[in-house]
Amino acid sequence: MHLRNKLFLLPALLPLFFTGCGPHEPLPAKSGSPVSTVAVESIVPVRSSGHAPAAEELLVPKSAIFMKGDLEGVLVVGAGDLISVRWIRTGRSLNGDRVVLGGLEKGELVVGKYSAAINEGVTVKKSPRVTEEKNTNE
Repeated sequence: MHLRNKLFLLPALLPLFFTGCGPHEPLPAKSGSPVSTVAVESIVPVRSSGHAPAAEELLVPKSAIFMKGDLEGVLVVGAGDLISVRWIRTGRSLNGDRVVLGGLEKGELVVGKYSAAINEGVTVKKSPRVTEEKNTNE
């Protein structure tokens, strides 16, 4: 393939490189398609390790994290109970949780146990078994 042909592909592929990076709004459902609702076992808030504010670490359950290649992600429950994928950076493991180094804020809600059956843009139906952590340090 000649260099000229390769350069022609660059503008077409560049937008694909940047899509999906960082927090973003889920794509709206296509018109005419039914809105999907999914029941989940647990929805948990991103919580604090409980250390002093300067040493505070954010935590999510290991079961909430999924991998796509080298990327780590979680399913975030946003406004209107819509699911969106959020790419995160994690650190060490701590008592069944992972330390979140970037990509999430304290208090955001994530699906506690990842399931490939849950897609971005679907609505979450919170089951009676929804888990909510209480932070006693506030």
